Amino acid sequence: MDWHVLTLFVQRYRGHLGMVAMASVLINLLVFAGSAYMVLVYDSVLPSRSVPTLVALFAMLAMVYLFQALFEAIRAEFLLGLANAVHDDLFAGLHRATLNRAQAQPTDRDDGLQFIRDLDAIHAFLAGSGPVALIDLPWVVLFMAVLLGLHVWLGLTALGGTLVMGALALWSNLRTQAGSRELATITGRRAAAAMAEVRFADVARAMGMRDRLMARTQQWERDFLAAQSGLARTMARLGGASRTFRMVLQSLVLTIGALLVIGGHASGGVILASSVLSGRALAPVDHAIANWRGLIAARAGWARVVAGMAAWHDPPPRAVLLDPPRAELAVRDLWIAPPGAARFAVQGVSMTVQSGQVLALVGPSAAGKTSLVRAMLGLSAPARGEVRIDGATLDQWDAQALGRHFGYVPQTIDLIDGTIGENIARFDPAAGSADVIAAARAAGMHETILALPDGYDTRVGAGGGELSAGQRQRVGLARALYGNPFLLVLDEANSNLDASGDAALADAVDAVRRRGGIVVMITHRPATLGPATHMAVMQQGRLIDFGSRDAVLQRIGGDALRPVGCDRAGQAA
Repeated sequence: MDWHVLTLFVQRYRGHLGMVAMASVLINLLVFAGSAYMVLVYDSVLPSRSVPTLVALFAMLAMVYLFQALFEAIRAEFLLGLANAVHDDLFAGLHRATLNRAQAQPTDRDDGLQFIRDLDAIHAFLAGSGPVALIDLPWVVLFMAVLLGLHVWLGLTALGGTLVMGALALWSNLRTQAGSRELATITGRRAAAAMAEVRFADVARAMGMRDRLMARTQQWERDFLAAQSGLARTMARLGGASRTFRMVLQSLVLTIGALLVIGGHASGGVILASSVLSGRALAPVDHAIANWRGLIAARAGWARVVAGMAAWHDPPPRAVLLDPPRAELAVRDLWIAPPGAARFAVQGVSMTVQSGQVLALVGPSAAGKTSLVRAMLGLSAPARGEVRIDGATLDQWDAQALGRHFGYVPQTIDLIDGTIGENIARFDPAAGSADVIAAARAAGMHETILALPDGYDTRVGAGGGELSAGQRQRVGLARALYGNPFLLVLDEANSNLDASGDAALADAVDAVRRRGGIVVMITHRPATLGPATHMAVMQQGRLIDFGSRDAVLQRIGGDALRPVGCDRAGQAA
């Protein structure tokens, strides 16, 4: 763990850590009460046969144990408070890091939730018994010193046993680190495979792919079980060896104590006291080995969490907030490479779109159109070049504030579990009903929503499977239009629309243009070019033509846009 991070951790939670340390000191000091009681009973009470003394000693011991239980409860409560505080402090930043990573690395091969699982592992470790073992480890030195004080051979025997158990702990660390990393990787990929199987259940069943996808997921399940079983088997064997050695060592200490008593070098009470103390001295080591897997998972998770938050954090908030955009969108020598791709999807694109203009972005599949509009929205970081709105690069704007002035309808519409009204309002708790209805009317969806059982309060599940594809697309359009955004980006937003939907989309685009907004729409259908004022034609990532719609159409003709199998009038051949 980075020492700077550890120092910040101690400073941030010094109140919780201080109470845990104080409770631990009292708990470990009270442990000596049991050994002292045995010495007094065997060396004083039994020879004198004094029942009142025995009762008094037992009463005091019972009081000590009550205080010990109280301090144990206090320590556990403050450890739980520490775990909850760490979780609360890290979750918001880690949540943002998870989303930023998913946006920057959409092709990552896990389910994207590794940071959240790491935080869960840290919380489980801090709230469990693992920290207790680590806190009690330094007290082993004190117990060894007391045993040495009773007799040197008792101390040396316990010291040798502690060294052996320490060696077992180090061996456990070496044996489990690689297994823990492998298990974390397999867990993420197993979850991703299962999620993909659920997402494509209908398609897979329709095309006879279900059994093959199930076999693929089952293979990840077998790999997961193998990795988990191997790790559990290693921990069980090491834990069993540790517990067995601890019992053998206690018996050995008891035997040496008996030999010392026989030789007249110690009293009878020392035998039992030394056995209890040696067991207490070895308990933290044994406990640490038992919790080693949780410690390794928490340690590895902490390293990933610290690195992830450093790499994928949000930029600091802007001290000066720019005025809402209102003039132009400019792209300057833009180069975009998708994550993991060897070639650029967008190569040297430059253009400027003014307020009140509608840009139709056309070109064959894989021409780089979607990559370009994602960069316009700040969803993809340019390898070179820049996107400017009203003269300011996107990173000069506060991303959250700027997002309120963007509307985006992607190729696939994802709705979120909630009501239709909440989805349209972008889950803004301060959204006004008039604004929600206005957005729905602009998308031509108001009457359709009113026909649903609960109107705007109709609940939809994740993905919006309760609605048809066309209805989902129009709800997505209403969501994009909510708040009258300055920039509206439509990525084939008419792919599932009927004639009335196309008309509603055209009206919505025209309304944005008339109020001075900018619309950028990707389309393959010539019928949707009506609202466009400008066109940009892309091929293989390059901008090959840009200008007013009529001028570009005159230069390229209709051939570049006509679907295969249609004549120049757009009719089926």
